[in-house]
Amino acid sequence: MRIVHFIYDHINNPWVGGGEAVRAFEIYRRLAKKGYQITVVSGNHPKAQEGEKEGIKFLFLGSDKNYIISTFSYALRAKSFLDKHYRDYDLIVEDFAPWNPIFAYRYQDKKPVVLQIHHYEGINILKKYFLFGLPFFLVERFYPKRYRHIISVSEFLNKVYKIKAQIIPNGVNKVESSFELGHYVAYLGRLDITQKGLDLLAKAIKELKRIKFKIAGDGKDREKFLKMVDGCKNVEYLGRLTGEEKFNFIKGSKFLVMPSRYEGQGIVALESASCGKPVIVSDIPVFSYVVQGGFGISFRKDDPKDLTEKIKFLYERDDLVLEMGKRGIEFAKEHTWDKISQLYEEYIKSLV
Repeated sequence: MRIVHFIYDHINNPWVGGGEAVRAFEIYRRLAKKGYQITVVSGNHPKAQEGEKEGIKFLFLGSDKNYIISTFSYALRAKSFLDKHYRDYDLIVEDFAPWNPIFAYRYQDKKPVVLQIHHYEGINILKKYFLFGLPFFLVERFYPKRYRHIISVSEFLNKVYKIKAQIIPNGVNKVESSFELGHYVAYLGRLDITQKGLDLLAKAIKELKRIKFKIAGDGKDREKFLKMVDGCKNVEYLGRLTGEEKFNFIKGSKFLVMPSRYEGQGIVALESASCGKPVIVSDIPVFSYVVQGGFGISFRKDDPKDLTEKIKFLYERDDLVLEMGKRGIEFAKEHTWDKISQLYEEYIKSLV
């Protein structure tokens, strides 16, 4: 089967580099080993290198000047690429983002087309961009309804989009068989202050001077966030981590913090669970599985005081950290990329 997958994000994109890119890479490198011909079309970025990696062909379209120009130029170039090459593929997959739709549904009378949904921003678009965000708000609300076949990563997304999509969650590469207590509180992910709630984390870092924090990740708000915690001797910034470095970072922590205002499913929470590390999450609905699964606790969204109190509480409860760690490992065993890629393969085979 020949598959073309359009996704702006890429694991090496310095402006984004999020869970969507990880998901695409992990699923498709497994399908490539089975003989699937995979082409992933992503947005251009500095030092992007076209070519093949683990059986996946990567193409990059658009400008690499800055994030805004890159994302909009990607949408135009990707649409043009699809117009010229749609006949070359058996299945078309579009990762949805309101900033760069490519209108792949135009070809669903000719061959199977799938929209994959990871996030819902809703009113946050208007809060962040005011009237400039209105077109994107409307795209997010109405665009998915044009597709016959949709994959979402959680039941929450089905509810907010009011769709009946095939739910295929995110996963992890491996699950640790044992773990130990770490000695710092960790944040791992994109440095986007508004979405990831990093302003709340910065306030907690300033209050909890006796607790060591380590921050790993990169993004458009890196410098702005570092200024927020400038002068705090209890915080260390490590930059972007990948591969074993990333998992060693998680394993060395006591627990992770995810103060996001909105998310898709959050691969970092699953990665933390797989290493036996609890997670403190905001009480947004998409994170409910963390609390229900018993490997994390929640704080009130947008409440830095509550976040600070929850970090202090869990940091002082080694017994609870260890118990939650055990539950996290059991949860992660059911969410490996091997199992997720099998679900993905079964679904796309049913369409072609």
